Amino acid sequence: MRTNRHQYFLDLATRCAHQGTCLRRNFGAIIVDEFNTIVSTGYTGAPRKQMDCTELNRCWRKDHNIPSGSNYERCRSVHAEMNALLQAGKLARGCTLYLAGFDVETDETTRIWPCFLCSKMIVNSGVANIILRTGKDTHKEMDPMVLYQMRSREALGEETE
Repeated sequence: MRTNRHQYFLDLATRCAHQGTCLRRNFGAIIVDEFNTIVSTGYTGAPRKQMDCTELNRCWRKDHNIPSGSNYERCRSVHAEMNALLQAGKLARGCTLYLAGFDVETDETTRIWPCFLCSKMIVNSGVANIILRTGKDTHKEMDPMVLYQMRSREALGEETE
């Protein structure tokens, strides 16, 4: 049975996430242009030619009980969104970014939004829309500025409206 385009690209993003090398959560990102052509892909992993957590068989953040969503500077991995945006460069302008992820231990779909740093990069890249997998067959569409404002309030401890 044929799926709709959002489901198709989210399925591809999930496949990309399975290439990830994080021991906690892996994400996959697909950047698609206005003609539904894939511009770039990305997944969670260590910088080029560096040892990743699967090779080391340990996660520094996990070993030190760093809570999810905090202290990303203490993570060996580059986020899927960052990797996809770096590969796309200026071609990301006006595109849609699809993002899907899963918890490594449970294999369950994660519902975590892009972090504050990724949200800043998404806005600056000119991506027009974000589609986030929220379940096997469900998703949420977000405007990059709305995501940035939400993450900004969280990161900077500002009150929500």
